Amino acid sequence: MKIPNLEYAYVSSTVGGSVSQVALGDNAITSRAATSHSGGIRGRIRGFSRGSRRNLLRRLASINRTAFRDYKGRIFSVTLTYPREYPEDPKLCKRHLEALRKRLKREFGKFSGFWRLGIQERGAWHFHLLLFVPPSFGSLRELRHFIAYSWYQVCGEVSEGHLQAGTWVEEVRNWKSATSYVEKYIAKREQFPDGVQTGRVWGVWNEELLPVRWETVRVSLKDAYKIRRIYRRLAKIRGRGNLHRLTVFVRHDNVVRLLEFLGYCQEE
Repeated sequence: MKIPNLEYAYVSSTVGGSVSQVALGDNAITSRAATSHSGGIRGRIRGFSRGSRRNLLRRLASINRTAFRDYKGRIFSVTLTYPREYPEDPKLCKRHLEALRKRLKREFGKFSGFWRLGIQERGAWHFHLLLFVPPSFGSLRELRHFIAYSWYQVCGEVSEGHLQAGTWVEEVRNWKSATSYVEKYIAKREQFPDGVQTGRVWGVWNEELLPVRWETVRVSLKDAYKIRRIYRRLAKIRGRGNLHRLTVFVRHDNVVRLLEFLGYCQEE
């Protein structure tokens, strides 16, 4: 891709997060859609692509951890499974998930969350969730009971065994554990059956409730190339000619230090 012969480029990063982008030739404010796409391309989706996984991880890494912690927000991990008799249609499964989300909202109020559709070895679909909730959302015990009974009802009250063992809910105590859960379960690389059109396999609920803020600094093209080389090394990406835009996982404070070293400061 040919880079326009402009004098400036832009470095953007998520405050309190771990995503940064260097954009050559245009303003990163208008180009960050590449980091905020939800769940893959619209249309016939047959699985969990590398690009979709990368976008999911970027969305999580964009959250301002300090702001969420200061707000005293809480995080819950949730697993939803089906009984011995399970639906084979992913669309029906996602209708079950949406019904559960609506019940949670009516009972506890607004919240944000990431969801992921997966498949077990026995062939049954299941879901992994990571919920970001306000301090007053309810106790772990209340949430476990409510989700277990609601999921049991949503799935058709098939068996008492499903009521007892169809869900798993835990409170995530720190951000490291949340990231580990996402990488192990929500962003897990997974092979889906051939020919199955899954549709969207992950998404975000009420993303506007999550604390995400970008800061952008205009830099010279010369310094942008320096930053791009550093980002490539961090991401272990080989040089591919005139790369117009590069997004990597790097903490905001490290971006600030790098820019200060080059003589720049973040916008007020």
